[in-house]
Amino acid sequence: MLLQTCVLAIALVQSLTQEDSEYELKTKSKRQTYDDPDPYKNLIQWLQDGKAEVSKVQIEVKSEGYRTLRASQFIRQGEWVLFVPRTHYLSLEEVKKSCLINRKMIQLNYIPNNIQTYFVNHLLQENRRQNSFWKPYIDVLPKDVSGFPTYFDEEQDALLKGSPTLFTVMNQRKIFKEEYENLKEAVKEFQRYGYTYNDFAKFRILTISRSFPVYIGENEQQQLLVPLADFINHDNNGFLQYGYSPDADGFFMQAIRNIQKGEELFYNYGQWSNKYFFMNYGFASLTNPMNQFDFDVCLDRNDRMFNMKVDLTGGNICWGNRLVNETDHDTFRQSLATVRFAQISKLDDFLQLEEDVQNFNQFWPGWHTTPKTIELEKATFKAFKELLVSELANFASTIEDDQRRLNDPKTPEFRRHIIMLTMREKQIIKKNIEICDMMLSIIDKNSEEIKNLMRYYNYREIARFVNSEIIPMKLEQEGLA
Repeated sequence: MLLQTCVLAIALVQSLTQEDSEYELKTKSKRQTYDDPDPYKNLIQWLQDGKAEVSKVQIEVKSEGYRTLRASQFIRQGEWVLFVPRTHYLSLEEVKKSCLINRKMIQLNYIPNNIQTYFVNHLLQENRRQNSFWKPYIDVLPKDVSGFPTYFDEEQDALLKGSPTLFTVMNQRKIFKEEYENLKEAVKEFQRYGYTYNDFAKFRILTISRSFPVYIGENEQQQLLVPLADFINHDNNGFLQYGYSPDADGFFMQAIRNIQKGEELFYNYGQWSNKYFFMNYGFASLTNPMNQFDFDVCLDRNDRMFNMKVDLTGGNICWGNRLVNETDHDTFRQSLATVRFAQISKLDDFLQLEEDVQNFNQFWPGWHTTPKTIELEKATFKAFKELLVSELANFASTIEDDQRRLNDPKTPEFRRHIIMLTMREKQIIKKNIEICDMMLSIIDKNSEEIKNLMRYYNYREIARFVNSEIIPMKLEQEGLA
């Protein structure tokens, strides 16, 4: 019986391998081997053999985790820096057809939790093949992804204590693990090939960090994995743009200014926060203008108006909010309004709010809770400060500790990015605490005193809010409106 089972298992694996091989021969029949000891030379030769235009760039390997491209010649504004034809990049359409596991998923109507899974399965397949068409590309993908938070251990996780990024990290691990286990359960071929969770997670990370969203048609956006183009690093002032050329049928990178010979190439990955960059690319930046701090504002269950507030919100008791480095910003006003809603304690204020929002289909505290009284505003800023002080105290280190570690050349690279991520979050919190203190220092003054203070430069960040909201309420309170 055991012998019969083993024979059946061997026959099944041979059948899978045969089906896999037959499809590979049918789709990529011509193979050329690239045997140079330098995998980067193999990549360039493979691309050139495929009619890619890569002569204007050269690869520079600074470390396993930091590869980049430099201009090998002067490149004029508007010129293509590189071009990769359709045959040498991976699209969703390609990986769905050319990967056995993906074809089985489609047959079974299995829908992955993210389309990146199709790319992961393809890379797992090609990594297993000895003579894969994609071998020159696979060979230069980073071997070490331990700098990505998905791979952090408990000690490294502890460095993220207090940061909302820690929850995102834990959630990502859960999603990756669930997808892996679901694939093993639903697609028997996936399990029989023996793909490990570590392999799956590694290629999932590599896929996320190398994906280019590109419009192929007028409204058809696709994710692409583009060899060599994924060596180009991020900069807020990046000077490249990319796209798809229907005439050349391929992916291009284009200069948006003149580029000098030897200059390192950069493009802007997008207007994202440090948390996004850290999760998807493994880095953070102190100069990122889009950094933010995410936090929740929840109703107090001991609030005597708790049930009335829950009814008004349609059953919600907590709301996600974010703060950025600019306090004169919608995110600050929305966060303040949410805290204001939680602080309403007088029935008259609540009834006024109900009247204000009766024409809205759905009530949202951050959008709809406008200032009512000076007393409520004072309670709001006091509560907001207490919330932010509590959030700041949750972190594992102080801003001063962070600065010392950043100045220490012995601090490991992965830890520097954690420090930059959490340090910027703490700086945002601290700045907003200072704004609350500033508001609390003036809110008990009379309207004339407040008007005079708002002329000073020190109050520039609260002047607009004070002039438009606080002073009119003060004038009404003083009977001068």
